[in-house]
Amino acid sequence: MEYNTALEAVVSLSYRDKLRLAQLLIQLARKEEEEQAVKSTPKQAKQSSLKEEMPDFNYVKERLLKSKPRKLSSLQNFIDAMFQFKGSISESKRNQIIANLKKAKVLRIENDNVTYI
Repeated sequence: MEYNTALEAVVSLSYRDKLRLAQLLIQLARKEEEEQAVKSTPKQAKQSSLKEEMPDFNYVKERLLKSKPRKLSSLQNFIDAMFQFKGSISESKRNQIIANLKKAKVLRIENDNVTYI
């Protein structure tokens, strides 16, 4: 169906039906956008891992120093929560971020207690 044909059909709808249709179209467009983003992700995965990790590291470090969770499990949950709206984060990537934070001397972990340096 062409745009003009659909437009003519929509004009005859009641205002409630137009609102329902608009809501459905927005949902369909968002779903299509997400599917396209997932398809483009493998291309991004081929980029250098250092470039990909640095924004995550800086983002985590900045937010972490404001919150400062004291237990290792709290730290892991905090990092997971930060990435929940970005499509989640794998356990290995989370552990890698924690290792980078230790390496950068942002924090120290002893007996499941987190100390900030």
